[in-house]
Amino acid sequence: MKIATLFFLGMFTACSAFARESFLDNVKRMKWKIGSEEVDVVWVEDEKFPKFYASIYFQDGALSDPISGLTQTTFDLLTSGTSKHSQRDISEFFDFYGVNLKHSVTHEYSVFSVEALIRDMNPVMGKVCELFHDAQFPQDELSSHLNRAQSRLKNMVTNHGNLADRVFRKISLEDTHYSEPVEGTLEGYKKINQVSLKSRLSDLNQTRKVIYLSGPSEIKNLEGILSKNCQWSNQKKATQMTVNKPGHQSSIYLVEVPGANQAQIRIGRYMTYNEFDSKYDHFYFMSRFLGGGFTSKLVQELRVKRGLTYSANAYVSMQRDYGRAGVTTFSKNETASETISVIRDIITDVTQENFDDIEFNHQKNHVIGAYAFGFEETSAFLGQLMLYDHQNRDLEELVYFPKNIQKITKSEMSRMNMEAFPWDRLSIVVVGDKSLMKSLSRIRPVKLVRYRDYL
Repeated sequence: MKIATLFFLGMFTACSAFARESFLDNVKRMKWKIGSEEVDVVWVEDEKFPKFYASIYFQDGALSDPISGLTQTTFDLLTSGTSKHSQRDISEFFDFYGVNLKHSVTHEYSVFSVEALIRDMNPVMGKVCELFHDAQFPQDELSSHLNRAQSRLKNMVTNHGNLADRVFRKISLEDTHYSEPVEGTLEGYKKINQVSLKSRLSDLNQTRKVIYLSGPSEIKNLEGILSKNCQWSNQKKATQMTVNKPGHQSSIYLVEVPGANQAQIRIGRYMTYNEFDSKYDHFYFMSRFLGGGFTSKLVQELRVKRGLTYSANAYVSMQRDYGRAGVTTFSKNETASETISVIRDIITDVTQENFDDIEFNHQKNHVIGAYAFGFEETSAFLGQLMLYDHQNRDLEELVYFPKNIQKITKSEMSRMNMEAFPWDRLSIVVVGDKSLMKSLSRIRPVKLVRYRDYL
């Protein structure tokens, strides 16, 4: 990728001015006329291979779902059939051109991505526009998809990790607009039909879009292709959502799975925009120090020193209007309560700066050294640009990330840890056997919940 050498060579040397210049030179912002609308375009020039990568960002996601899971299902079935072509026809078309299609949906935004050879851009993107204009969501394909989705949810009890993630989301975010799973619920699947899918697709076609591109200079011809074939507008724009800080948490939620031989543990909370604004890099480093690899604090204390688990992870992830901070791990039934107690002690120790300079500086070097590998693929780089734009962040933060991490002090990191993980505001969810109630009740009162209520 053309930008890789210039960007990262400059980023990891003292030539910060060169890094800034080369980085900004390779990210070009344009406005294209598509139909009667102007659409923002971000292009990263890449002459390495004769292919292009296009990601269409829709400023609309699952928050707008009138039926749970509707946006996700709309994108899942976008290639299921049009008024002229069956799902098989569409599949064979994209297979013939070697096209790679992907999509993802969050609560705040959605993305549809296309990767193909630059010489095939005209027919490929013309077909993509046809899908957005004329997707019919045939009843046979819709019924089959919904049956599979329902079966996956009903069988989730066999995957305790996924079940824990789902229940934890609904419990820890229950006082916000973000608690409903993007993928939908059993109740929602009963209500989704062709009419609702076409209506949702129509809304997406009218919502604000940004097109993120990488490829050679010929990719500029895409403007004419989209203008001719895509009936998009930017009439609808997202409104900013606000959430209040989570309240005091006094219980452990035990999701009963009879006969489970281990306990899945989730601890964390949601965060407000005001809490993480201008502190993105600090929170990221703190989460890596706490649970970002084998040398992290959680893994060393839980696995290496005590043998309580095989893995543990911590995260602080931010969207535009809200974020989440959490710890995920698992343990044997006999040691589940001990594991939670040790996590509490680790969080307290980090808050009180009970860690030495050696491990602190080691994690700094690890985070800085690993940073560049997140940009090896052009698609990953475009994803970072998209996320920063969505969060209304300055792209220069990408360039100065290593310097920002290097400047973090122990006291700053401890303060970030205290802000992200105040123990009395953290929700705790455990998926396991009912026999865990006695040991868990020594930490907090236990509420027994049914997993079926969260499907």
